[in-house]
Amino acid sequence: MRAPYLMRRPSGFYFRIRVPADLVDRVGTLELRRVLGPMRFHDARILASSIGSKARRVFEMLRELDDLSEQEVANLIRDCFARMRKEVDRPYVPSEEHNESEVDLWEERHEQRTLAEEHKRDLKVYTKAGSHSSEATALAQRFAQEKGISLAGASAERLQAIAEGFARVLIEVDECFLHRLDDSVSPYEPKDPLFGRTHRDYAAGIGLTINELIDKYVTARKSVWRPKTYKTHMPKLQLLAEYLGGDRIAQSVTRKDLAEYPDALLMLRRNHHMTPAASFYARLTENPNGRIMASTASGILARTTGLFSWAFKRGYIETNPAEGLSVTAPKQRKGARSRSPFKADHIRTIFSAPRFVGCKSYARRNEPGDVIQKDEDYWIPILAYYTGARLSELVQLHFSDCRLDTDQPHISINEDGSEEPGDPDYKHVKSESGVRIIPLHPDLLELGFVEFVREQKKLARSRKQLFFRIKYGSDGSPSTAYSKKFGRFLSAIGLDDRQLVFHSFRHTIIDAFQNSGTPLQTVNQIVGHSIPGENQTYGDGADLAVLWEAMANVKLLISLMEVIPKMEGE
Repeated sequence: MRAPYLMRRPSGFYFRIRVPADLVDRVGTLELRRVLGPMRFHDARILASSIGSKARRVFEMLRELDDLSEQEVANLIRDCFARMRKEVDRPYVPSEEHNESEVDLWEERHEQRTLAEEHKRDLKVYTKAGSHSSEATALAQRFAQEKGISLAGASAERLQAIAEGFARVLIEVDECFLHRLDDSVSPYEPKDPLFGRTHRDYAAGIGLTINELIDKYVTARKSVWRPKTYKTHMPKLQLLAEYLGGDRIAQSVTRKDLAEYPDALLMLRRNHHMTPAASFYARLTENPNGRIMASTASGILARTTGLFSWAFKRGYIETNPAEGLSVTAPKQRKGARSRSPFKADHIRTIFSAPRFVGCKSYARRNEPGDVIQKDEDYWIPILAYYTGARLSELVQLHFSDCRLDTDQPHISINEDGSEEPGDPDYKHVKSESGVRIIPLHPDLLELGFVEFVREQKKLARSRKQLFFRIKYGSDGSPSTAYSKKFGRFLSAIGLDDRQLVFHSFRHTIIDAFQNSGTPLQTVNQIVGHSIPGENQTYGDGADLAVLWEAMANVKLLISLMEVIPKMEGE
């Protein structure tokens, strides 16, 4: 039973409503609560609905009474001038009927100059008298409405300042027009100190709103970002727009405005992205156990600092209000890890599951039976256990990357494929050190990997991918869909520890190499880790024979040959 604004507790009912994000500072709290006490559910629902209706009316009244600050008025006026200037700050073009002779052209210019001078003079008379023309008032109302700003609740003093400012806009536009009548080359410098920006600054876009600035930033970075990067960065930038207000002038944002943003990010609920229509403050939670991790908050804040740094370097804003902002992570227990390696019992549980030792059918792979379907769900976890390769690297493998007819069989991790992100043949490697060759453990050959590659090639026809059945995620990432699928598999076999994920295979083999005494440089070369302080382009590293020897002698937790049965004929 759903009842708006009503919450039940053992002691009775209470009313709760979120304060709209644009009114939080004025009200002084994120939400309003009122104890209703013990009563029947029907009565409590009616009472909560009534209080909620009154609260919404109060919020609307607060919006109507909300007066504009001096900075908001100045930004509104400057933004209007920047827009109107674009219409007149261009070489004067005479009308077609007056361009046949120099006399006609002179007369037309003289007429236009006279009209502009008279219009400017009338506006100045109104301004000096303390009253303003209906033209300036109408312009203020129209432009404020376009920006979503209501002037109904503005004080008389503020309305007077707004009317004067828009009269000055019209005067300055006339000045610009008069300048262009005689000079179509030199830049126009505003005479009014209210608009005393240089031509370069206006061309750069001072006056952009937060939403407009984000659009420019994303457009500039879209050629650099991968599809997954774009899809993950946009919601993070939208959080900033929700926090500051998308129509807020970016130039007006100060360090004080962003001072509490990092702490607010730490209060975001884990599933905040599931309610895209909610305001920023509706995404927060007071429950520490339900909040995002500090590393996630830091990643969101990085998009904010990147945006403002980019805008500052390109002249869209005069100062960088986000410089030096950082998330203060809560103190964590020493030794805590976000991901853990699989232990021997975990490996045995995974590879003793029906899909590896015998299942009911392809559609019922979690039920014991006699069917072993050696497809991507079978081979990808096995490859991860024996190679430590990243999931995205395995999913992107092409048939040409499987070098099996050699004395040291291996797979190649590279970017040899289509150059266009989104194409099925496109491959992306995380870093320079990620481009490498990985020798194949002898167990993989015994388990039939060579035969699997041969059969896949027959089924693939013209496709290049080894695991051609795996669909990429909606974010364009090769690992997204399979990672979720593997997570569901772990839960189905009872491995519900959140620190155990597909990436745990990578941690497992790294520990195995270290326990085998394998030199660190060799381990890093096999798993594709960069070595801090070392130039990655210097030398080719150990040759394949050395890597293959290290792989063949690694002390694994268990050999899958002891767990996975061999099929007849293998």
